[in-house]
Amino acid sequence: MCKVKVVHVVHDFLFGGIEAFLFYLTQAQAKNPELDVSILCCQDKDAVANKRIVNTGIPIFYVKLNPFDYNIRTYKKILKITNTHDIVHLHIFKPLMAEALRFSKAKIIYTNHSAGVDGRPDTISFKAKTRLLVRFLNSICDSVTNNSLYTKDFWIKMGVKNPSNSVIYNGVLFKDSWNEKRALEEFPSLNEKFIIGTTSRFISWKRVEYLIEAFFEMQKNNDDVMLLLVGDGETREKLTAYVEELGITKKVIFAGFQTNVIDYQAVMNLCVFASSSEPFGLVAVECLHLGKPTIVFKDGGGITEIIEGIEKDFIVDDIPQLTSLLQAKYTEFAEGEVDDSAQKRIEYAEKFNVVEIEKEFYDLYKQTVNF
Repeated sequence: MCKVKVVHVVHDFLFGGIEAFLFYLTQAQAKNPELDVSILCCQDKDAVANKRIVNTGIPIFYVKLNPFDYNIRTYKKILKITNTHDIVHLHIFKPLMAEALRFSKAKIIYTNHSAGVDGRPDTISFKAKTRLLVRFLNSICDSVTNNSLYTKDFWIKMGVKNPSNSVIYNGVLFKDSWNEKRALEEFPSLNEKFIIGTTSRFISWKRVEYLIEAFFEMQKNNDDVMLLLVGDGETREKLTAYVEELGITKKVIFAGFQTNVIDYQAVMNLCVFASSSEPFGLVAVECLHLGKPTIVFKDGGGITEIIEGIEKDFIVDDIPQLTSLLQAKYTEFAEGEVDDSAQKRIEYAEKFNVVEIEKEFYDLYKQTVNF
């Protein structure tokens, strides 16, 4: 039987959700003997800073594609690559490249990884690009997938009418082991404390300040509590200043960007993700697979969809409700109550194991190319 040849197309190997999902998915696909998987990166090879995908050994093509690249030779290079594959699996949208793919011999699958504009650019160019994407999904793509029901519903409202439009959740390649002592050794003040934490990019719509505010109220009557914030981004300086203003610097740790976030998630007693309009939420799945109680907000989008399937009581409406839930979980901890839901969370998270997600994509590939 012939292998299905698929090339994933991404802008760069950045540190966000798309990069993480691609890192997990391509490793699972490389183990499928009926798949031939590669990646097309729209950057120069020397410009790639994050090497973890490069180090997996997955074949990678590099074609530098500028935001408004009108060089026809660039698109000829892209078509030369795509024409040697059965499937072009797009994870990004670049309008001129999308038009060029009209002439590709390969079938086109596009995965929507984003939904909504809450806290994101709401400019004329952004709206124009959205309209172009909808046209591309309807007229050029053979299949469209979405990383959550929330994402799918959003794009249907935006005008997507492609009849092959499905939900295939993002998946995680779960680790078998992690270093539970790493965070405690790096930050000794965490030892023997009730640790509330998050792992996130520090950008506006992640709303890390909501967690800080709730923690500030909750910690007033509790000395043995710590807030562990793992991540980095454009709002970090503002968040640091907010913590200083509240006078809780001794109880809050900014751990910065970490490649093995699982080592930090492992020491958390409670995980919180305050995002709004989140398309999916890999970090929530990672925490659930560690058995951690995981709190999200009602307007969290795809990340809320994940928690709805396991613990609806951990979906909060506002900061005061978050504060109350933090206090309730701390009280259980202080009174020595056993968390008997940990195993249930671990089993539920297996729904998002990338090994299972790979099978769904492989079935879609075969259906799309009529194998």
